[in-house]
Amino acid sequence: MQERAAHTRHALVRAAAAEFDSRGYEGASLSRISKGAGASMGALTFHFPSKRALADAVRRAGRSALDTVVRDVSSGVDAPLDALADLTFALIRLLEDDVVVRAAARLDRDGPHDGHEPRLILEWGWGLRALLARAAAAGELRPGVLPETAAVLLTRLVAGNGAERAGSHPPRGARPDDVWELVLHGVTGRA
Repeated sequence: MQERAAHTRHALVRAAAAEFDSRGYEGASLSRISKGAGASMGALTFHFPSKRALADAVRRAGRSALDTVVRDVSSGVDAPLDALADLTFALIRLLEDDVVVRAAARLDRDGPHDGHEPRLILEWGWGLRALLARAAAAGELRPGVLPETAAVLLTRLVAGNGAERAGSHPPRGARPDDVWELVLHGVTGRA
């Protein structure tokens, strides 16, 4: 019986994520969520007594997925800039491909907040900052580039890309490696 309840709970979180991702918190419907999960309204309210509780569960699941990716990619790599590129791509892919993470990001922007929950960016921003600090310590950053400034740039790139809808593709000829190369070397031909 517990396995069935866990399956139902998981299905409800996934269905809620899809609903929050496409309609936002205010536009989300509990009846569409229960239908999307193949569960009754009674099952939904048993597991989640309110839409807010369901949104909180989606946020927790999104944060957990992000934390796993950041820890996996950030650890064990000797070249901090290589790990930074890998982390940036992994975060963008996760935001594009994982509806739960995307919904958590949308809820972070326009969902209910009580002021006590950490913002989603805190789940991956620390990884970017840590790798940039390692790159600075290894002398891999251009003189005068502060890790904090680079962290702001990369955070905005990842968050902005994650705000795009899944299924959108970069223009023909734009590859992630080319974008990363541009970030590393800038747009000017000056020495």
